[in-house]
This record gives sequence, structure tokens and C-alpha cells, in this order.
Amino acid sequence: MAIIRIEALRKLRDLIVCEIPELEGRVCVGQAPPTKQLKFPHMNIEPRAWTYHPDQEAEVFIPGPSTLVVNVGRHECELEILIGETSNYKRAEYEQRILDVFLSTELRPGVLLAQVTDCADLGDWTAAFMLEEDQWRDEKVFDKQFYSMITCTASIPALVTRRGIYSINQLILGLDITDDPGDGQLPALAAPVEVVQINADGTISPV
Repeated sequence: MAIIRIEALRKLRDLIVCEIPELEGRVCVGQAPPTKQLKFPHMNIEPRAWTYHPDQEAEVFIPGPSTLVVNVGRHECELEILIGETSNYKRAEYEQRILDVFLSTELRPGVLLAQVTDCADLGDWTAAFMLEEDQWRDEKVFDKQFYSMITCTASIPALVTRRGIYSINQLILGLDITDDPGDGQLPALAAPVEVVQINADGTISPV
């Protein structure tokens, strides 16, 4: 689902802006529109080609009756985080602050985990962004535009919604307890059927 990718990249944007509030309102997710007037500092998060890696289906969320969300693998792509400033020193400063967002994680420095909770129909899920490399792009230095490009790999769960899925909430079993007369003939009057409920622990209860 394309919405999963968009929400994951927006969450990455929010995590960076939370640590660098000067970038509020100056981050583009995807290629910036040609009519957009860039104000420095500014940042672009640009995904490249996505690849799909299949995995065994696993249930992750039940949004409603007869609907099930399952994880069938993951989407991966290379992300380019492009930060622009008006001087070499300012560029280096913002570059380091973005790197610190990735490197300050405690469990695995360099891997930023983003908890996405904005997709009500898909439940809560986690996207991972793994830091790869950074480099400077100086093709516009004569226009006082200095850029740093930070590359990371995004890994996003491949979530699929299955509809027409029904779960068993109550299981009732009817037992015909008629005695066999022994001559191969059915009794003239059938005895009542005993109905019991099968509980979650395997026990039964009369209904």
C-alpha cells in the first residue's frame, strides 16, 4: 500500500523536526515541486526505487468484523536526505545534527525506529531507517547553496487487508445421546439432543 510508505516517510520527517525544530515547515517528503520557493535551511526526503521482499503471512491487526490486516513481508528502498544551507559551516552543522538523530538510538546506533500510529485501518506498526553514508554536493556553491546528502535504507512492513474473514467467537456442539437399541433400528422417539458450549480451555458447559 502506497499510504504505508508515505506515512513512514512523514514519521521520519517528524522525528528529525522534533530534534531540529528550525526545520519545521521546511521539509519536503519526495521531490520538491518546481514552483516551491526554497528557504534555507531546507531538507528533502527522496525515496528511490522500492523493492518487495516476501515473507510468511502473519496476522497483525483486526480493524473490524470480517476484516484482518496481515504482514506479508517488507518494502525496502534507498532514501536520500538532502539538507541545504547558505554556507559550508551551517551545512556541516545541520548534517551533524541529522546524523545525531540516527546515532543517538540506544538499542542499535545508526538504526532509527519509527512507530507509526496514524493509519487507523492498519493498526500500529514500525518502520526502520538504517544509516548508510553521507556526502557533500557542491555543484551550487557559487549560488551560496551548500548541500549534504545522507543516505539510509528504509524498511517498511508490507501490510495487506483481507476482507470476508470471519472468526469463531462461540462454538456450540450438539450431542445425540440416544442409546443404540442393538437391532440396527432407530428408536421410535429420538431422545433430546444435548447442547454444550466448548470453552477456550477445552472444557464444555451445558447450554
